[in-house]
Amino acid sequence: MDSQVSVVNVIMQLIGGLGIFLYGMDNMSSGMRKIAGPRLKKILATLTSNRVVAIAIGIVITAFVQSSSVSTVMTIGFINASLLTLEQGLGVIFGANIGTTITGWLFALKLGKYGLPIVGIGAILMIFSKKEKHKTLAITLMGFGFIFLGLDIMSVSLSPLSKTEGFINFFKYFVADSYLGAIKAAAVGAIFTGIVQSSTATLGITITLATQNLIDYPTAVALVVGENVGTTVTALIASVNASANSKRAAYAHTLINLAGVVWVTALFNPYTRFLTRITNPENNIGSAIAAAHTIFNVANVILFTPFIGLIAKFLRTIAKDQKESFRVTKLNPLMLKIPTLVIERTKAEIITMSDNVNEIFDTLGSVYRDETKIESVFDRLLEIEDTLDIYEKEISDINFELLQKEILPSLVEETRRNLIVSDEYETISDYLVRISNEINKLREDDLNLPTHNKEVLLKLNIMVEEFFNKVHKAYCDNSKNLFVVSIKNYEEIKRICRESKIEHFSIEHKDIPSKLSSGYSDLLNYYRRACDHIYNIIEHYANI
Repeated sequence: MDSQVSVVNVIMQLIGGLGIFLYGMDNMSSGMRKIAGPRLKKILATLTSNRVVAIAIGIVITAFVQSSSVSTVMTIGFINASLLTLEQGLGVIFGANIGTTITGWLFALKLGKYGLPIVGIGAILMIFSKKEKHKTLAITLMGFGFIFLGLDIMSVSLSPLSKTEGFINFFKYFVADSYLGAIKAAAVGAIFTGIVQSSTATLGITITLATQNLIDYPTAVALVVGENVGTTVTALIASVNASANSKRAAYAHTLINLAGVVWVTALFNPYTRFLTRITNPENNIGSAIAAAHTIFNVANVILFTPFIGLIAKFLRTIAKDQKESFRVTKLNPLMLKIPTLVIERTKAEIITMSDNVNEIFDTLGSVYRDETKIESVFDRLLEIEDTLDIYEKEISDINFELLQKEILPSLVEETRRNLIVSDEYETISDYLVRISNEINKLREDDLNLPTHNKEVLLKLNIMVEEFFNKVHKAYCDNSKNLFVVSIKNYEEIKRICRESKIEHFSIEHKDIPSKLSSGYSDLLNYYRRACDHIYNIIEHYANI
């Protein structure tokens, strides 16, 4: 009965410790992503075709987010959006494999007894912090404490098992004392990591098992090697609906780590002897396992970096280009791992939307100068409007998904603003295309606008475009002052629309066809409505 109770206690403590550990990992990783998000954008902006630079960036990014899975999935997202080439992405992924080994060294510090005080300090800071940035730092610190608290609880729970014959015999099935044993242990590491989708978590468990003498050093090394394969599952899942290049990057991640398992297991005895000489696992097995993790990944990167070009060529052969679904933006759900990247990319797409809106304005200006041009440009204007519909849809989809996540209030507000601006730009384009449609209908009915009316419309077109560009610049610069200054443009456009309508309704219309008269009135209304939607942006930003 006592042994049964003991086993139940061990299992309960182990599950509790594992839960606390995983919760801490998630908190620390998400906190680091929130803190480091803006920096990651700057880091990625420095990326060149230089392989060493790409690897260094992969190391830095993974050190920031504390997860090779996150940085790899994020890299696949950039490749999918054509923001990185396959070769650049492979370099970043290689670096991520090295960057993830930093966490192993933290585990080896034996900070278990400090876990609870760190959680306490983090909790106190979070309660008394008023700024969101400080709260995020406090949550990250709590996550850091939970990691070591969880490891300590798991270590304590597993301690009795080192003297239990049944468990000792069970672990003997996975002892890496032969080539087949090393393969079995590596397979166990890969499968377990694939299930929890975190090599950092399984590394922590491996160190805990070794510390309690439940597994020996060679077995721990084999498990660690396998864990590097298991962690690639996340990237493979992320690439399922991605582009051919993204799939190639995910396949490369798996193939390179599999190749690492092949050469390590083939040379397993000399490899472990080499590690034993330089790490001395008898004195500190945690540090020895962390060293094995680092050495394996560094050796793998050194081994395969010279062949990045050949690997990319091979992957293009086995993963053929496919017919991609049509997308106009470079936004991708894989970017959601780093919210600031979605926000910055959205802003870039909105800037492209503004270029399209300006093209419509400029084209309308040329039509007022020569109405015959409407026939040759009308289809192009419809095409631009359809494209802007897709821009707005793609921006809305990913940004509404972003709002479902736990992000800083400042990022929530920025996301909402981007959604409002993209929606208004699309609506403005709708009204401008209605203008072109009205002119086209008049042209088809052989009705020409009087010279004075064309002059009024051309003036309005220039003024509304100027108003639009001023508000767009205020959006890009986040300038509340420029938004407020732009109100004068709005008032002036409203005045001209009102006076032009009064003038139009006050004249005799006996000699003017009714279609032409009503058409001109509609054109004035469309400019006024487009102007109102530009003003909506000012209202939101300037809180008017």
